[in-house]
Amino acid sequence: MVRWDISLFGFGGQGIIRGGQILGEAAVLEGKDAALTVAYGPEQIGGWSRADVVISDEPIDFPLITKPDVLIVMSQEGLDRSFNEGRAPKKLLIYDSGLVDVSKVKGINMVGLPATKVAEQLGRRLVANIMMLGAFSEITKIVKHESLLNVIKKTFPKAVELNERIFMEGVRYAKESGVIV
Repeated sequence: MVRWDISLFGFGGQGIIRGGQILGEAAVLEGKDAALTVAYGPEQIGGWSRADVVISDEPIDFPLITKPDVLIVMSQEGLDRSFNEGRAPKKLLIYDSGLVDVSKVKGINMVGLPATKVAEQLGRRLVANIMMLGAFSEITKIVKHESLLNVIKKTFPKAVELNERIFMEGVRYAKESGVIV
């Protein structure tokens, strides 16, 4: 059995939970099993949020993640909270290099990309999560680019070109990093 535990962590408004939904749906399109659990702070806007996605080639009998294989963080609080809760990733940390300082993190494969900055340059800060998914897909190969892009197109039919462009920026950054898990 191959099981991947992936946590996406950031703050409300960054599309963390939507990113988890997209990732899980893409895995199901490929015939895999996927489970999503979400958690978020009590604040209505701007509080922390986390999406945990389990992807497996067999039925998932326990969908909770205690220590993720991959952690995708888009806020400093997300990184700090993950590590303080003992949820440091086992294999890979993907982070928004413009928002997260990883200088104290050691012993983990890491890939930083300026997702929010690139998204702002493209005119839509809200698509930064899509760039993170592009990098994730390229590095891990857990879910194919095509599957993710199909779900993204279905989810955001009015922004297909923008989402494809930023997704491929994530892929490009990941290729340049040379990290493969």
